[in-house]
Amino acid sequence: MQPFKWIESLCLVASVALAMGSSAQADTVEVLVLGGQRDDRGLRLVELANGDVLALSSSNSTSNEEPHAWIHRFDSLLNPVWNATISDTPLLQPVDAVEHGLGFVTVFGVRYANASAAYDWGWYTLDVSGNPVSETQWGSDAWDIPARLLQRNDSLWSVGTTYATGAGEVLVTLHTWNEDEWLFDSSWSWYGGAVDEVTDAAFIGSSIAISTTSNDQAYCTVFHSLLGTVEWTYGTPFASPTTSKAVDVQDSALVMLFNADTPDGMRLGFACLNLEGDTLLETIPGSGVDVAGEDIAWYGPNNFATLSSTSELGLGEGEWLFSRWTNGGVWQGGPTFGTQGDEIPAAILHASDGRLWMMGSTDGYSNGRDDVYLLVAPSPQVGNNDVFTNVEVNIVEDAVAVAELNISQPLKVHPHPIRSVFTLSNVDETSPWSISDASGRLVLEGTGPTGNASGLSPGIYMLHMHAYNEAIPVWVVR
Repeated sequence: MQPFKWIESLCLVASVALAMGSSAQADTVEVLVLGGQRDDRGLRLVELANGDVLALSSSNSTSNEEPHAWIHRFDSLLNPVWNATISDTPLLQPVDAVEHGLGFVTVFGVRYANASAAYDWGWYTLDVSGNPVSETQWGSDAWDIPARLLQRNDSLWSVGTTYATGAGEVLVTLHTWNEDEWLFDSSWSWYGGAVDEVTDAAFIGSSIAISTTSNDQAYCTVFHSLLGTVEWTYGTPFASPTTSKAVDVQDSALVMLFNADTPDGMRLGFACLNLEGDTLLETIPGSGVDVAGEDIAWYGPNNFATLSSTSELGLGEGEWLFSRWTNGGVWQGGPTFGTQGDEIPAAILHASDGRLWMMGSTDGYSNGRDDVYLLVAPSPQVGNNDVFTNVEVNIVEDAVAVAELNISQPLKVHPHPIRSVFTLSNVDETSPWSISDASGRLVLEGTGPTGNASGLSPGIYMLHMHAYNEAIPVWVVR
């Protein structure tokens, strides 16, 4: 990557109803533009334990032109610490990331399996310096679409949608960290009576709040994190179709962001609920222009911010609309960020030091392809004073470097899911293996590249290859 060069300029910002005060104070917004000669898009922001921020992106600017996970770690002053690229062909798309243990980072992603099985889930772990450590894959013979990765006490909850039974179901898998790898613990799924497309998830106490879209309405359902039993659910009551986008939780309340296809056009909406599921606010604020919400974040006891996209405010094809609200639905203003190009927002993060990080993509700086667009505001109050922007553009001509995991031939099971006889790839005739259930109980063992699981009940198990100290989850069906 090329050395950073700061360019201080007047803002690339067109303010939306800025409440100009008498103070001469100016907010400075930092913007980083990162990318190569192909599409690179910012996806997710994660604050780490020491105050650093992890920026997760997808990159096509690689030597083999395959999509990869591209991770940048920044310190609290927005200085780069390291960046890394994860490869897992074909067609790896990153979704989320978490920090765990002594600074490990695990990236949650999806890769294309084949025309019939579609997408499989993958977990890719890096050490504190961004070096690859281990990887695990899981998938069924149907579409499996990941949404979020949650971490608590070195246990990993992966949340998404599975179509393994023919209907869209909420799927949660639990893994635990052991000797530098994730080991499968248990899983549960939930079917609400119609296709439930998972869009976001967050811990709410010891439970998990999951936002979904079903039958043209947005829902937020709270589940027992281990059992998968429903504790309460909220559905939007509006006549217009709604689509869930994001959910965020603080000590006393939950807020869900959704989009509504109203007779007047696309509008964002949100609902605030207490931790028992009682509705405090549900509204689709009027805007006068088409606005599509992308992410939401609490930044105070009674205040949250939304990050949305619009193309009707005059900057270009697309702009980021940053807005602040109270949990009573009162709009507090906020500017629009953008260039004459097309900006598409993806994620917002309120960091512990009070700043707001926002991330997405832009095509206004490079060769017409998307680049990662990272924007950091000094506080949620940005927009109430004059705003200036420091812009750093770092577009590279060479391909983004790819750090391959040091695993020459990964263990695979065919066919998968398993019905009866199965074959293990890259296993010699003398290699012992065993299969254990969710409680860790040994249920089957053998030697060599073949086995027969016809005696096992349907469910998810863990296959252990003892000679290689490797374990992968497998699914048995009938």
